[in-house]
Amino acid sequence: MDKKIDNLMDERQKNLHTNFPQNHYLSDPTHVKRLLDWMTFYRRNIARFVQHYFGITLHLYQYIILSLMSVFPSICIVAARSSAKSFLIAIYACAECILRPGSKVVIASATKKQARLIVSEKIKKELVPVSPLLAAEISGFKDNQNDVEVTFHNTSSIVVVVGNENARGYRATILIYEEFRMIAKKVIDSVLSPFLVVRQAPFLFIDEYSKMVEEPKEIYISSAWYKSHWMWTLMKSFVTEMFSKETACVLAMDYSIVLRHGIKTRNYLIKERKKLDPISWAIEYENSMIAENKHAYFSYEMLNKNRVTKRAFYPRQDMDVVSRTKNKYAIPKQAGELRIIACDIAMETRETSDNSVFSCIRLLPESREYKSSDVAGEHIEVKQGYKRQVPYLEAVDNKETTRQAIRIKQLYYDFDADYCVLDARNAGISVYDQLAKTLYDQDRNIEYKPWKCMNDKEMAERINIAGAEENVFAIKASPELNSAIAVAMRTALNDKMIDLLVNNEEGVDEIQTHIPEYASESVEMQIFYERPYQETTALVNEMIRLEYTILEQTRLVRIENTSKSHKDRYTSVSYGNYFASLLEQDLLSDNSDYEFTPLVN
Repeated sequence: MDKKIDNLMDERQKNLHTNFPQNHYLSDPTHVKRLLDWMTFYRRNIARFVQHYFGITLHLYQYIILSLMSVFPSICIVAARSSAKSFLIAIYACAECILRPGSKVVIASATKKQARLIVSEKIKKELVPVSPLLAAEISGFKDNQNDVEVTFHNTSSIVVVVGNENARGYRATILIYEEFRMIAKKVIDSVLSPFLVVRQAPFLFIDEYSKMVEEPKEIYISSAWYKSHWMWTLMKSFVTEMFSKETACVLAMDYSIVLRHGIKTRNYLIKERKKLDPISWAIEYENSMIAENKHAYFSYEMLNKNRVTKRAFYPRQDMDVVSRTKNKYAIPKQAGELRIIACDIAMETRETSDNSVFSCIRLLPESREYKSSDVAGEHIEVKQGYKRQVPYLEAVDNKETTRQAIRIKQLYYDFDADYCVLDARNAGISVYDQLAKTLYDQDRNIEYKPWKCMNDKEMAERINIAGAEENVFAIKASPELNSAIAVAMRTALNDKMIDLLVNNEEGVDEIQTHIPEYASESVEMQIFYERPYQETTALVNEMIRLEYTILEQTRLVRIENTSKSHKDRYTSVSYGNYFASLLEQDLLSDNSDYEFTPLVN
């Protein structure tokens, strides 16, 4: 059967390149019938169309997906990284536009750069060069800041839009949501979904065929995420429809797909597994929808709503310091702004032990409204506070105290910080001893002056050097202090007073916009630019796995990490946030509101 079809296809291609006068071709009933037969066959067998007409050979699983996409009016595909999701979208969109004249395909994404890759990279650079017949069907490309569109000679089109409130006025017979988990549900429901209309084919105006209406299609494509996200509810509803009404379909694929078909190698996946934290690996490659722990103190929703900062901070490269080159990625200080380097110190060398983590935190003064009541009734007070912003996180596995102290000072001066918040337990005291001395940085050819503890007299007296900068706030954990730190962190998140970096996809979009050299940089440098966003994702993944208990007698909150999970990033950021809350008391306090705890003992 396949050989017969291939022979017929060869004959079809010859006919396409024969110089028949158009009127003669359409006036011949035999040619018209053959044209309709082939059109019907390919509409019912879109995978064959891609193979024969486009001349593109795919893997079996890709043919199956294409076939299912053409059958079901609603389909949801949740797949592991590198499973060629975007490539399939591009192929399917082009095939539908050719087979159904007048098709309007709209691809919606959280960012235009992400969605435009389907046009600029997949269609224009990958598909068109290898498929002359596809190239002949396309009448033109638009690819600029305002418009991203592919137009076909038969009046079909593929348009890219950003999934936000401004995306209005479009019409779509096929609507594709690229990485739909990143698009707000209310935007899909109120803005994007209303795009869908029936394809206005000419035959619908003939009474005999007026009831042969084609259902518009919605295609949701994404990687996995957390079960608390709205996508999990959508997936479950699609599964119900798949087994009851047969109007929807859900497909899921983990990393075995890319391994089986040679898209990624086993060695590559092993390296990725070592680089990623357990949750990121489970989401990105195992394609697991992660359920939140019912004992979690920090929820995904709580953390995700605070991921709003787009601009990351980047410390200086050693060579730039030696050559006295200014840091072009530095963030200028605002009036009244304070900056913190918050450090969680780890010295153990076991594989499951924590890393040392250094967090750069900005404290931006802002006014906040508080509701209060007295004998006169309820009223609003405006008080001054600090908005926290975490533009950079760094996890290091160097256990040597001097190297850790030097790195802390590098970040302190690169970030133009005012305070160092230091974990003073166990090995932290050894790092403090190094910070309290004059240090020579061989890599940067700089000598750093000594620092001094500002809130613990015993620590401050360990090493006395004239001219030492009094800027180290030591934290010595206790059940009471750990509880206060956890409560302060949860309060800051609930009040949206701590801004974290956006996810990696949005981060890359930001990098490409403001760092033009990113695209041509080495892989090592690209990782350097993406690292702050990846570390923030690791922070979120850590925090949603932290369990809490309320101690029965003291009513204190105790935070514990589950087996094989870390809390080093949480500890670093929460220490910095706690110190910020103490600084904030100086701005918000009056003596009747709270019992003042001085920063310096």
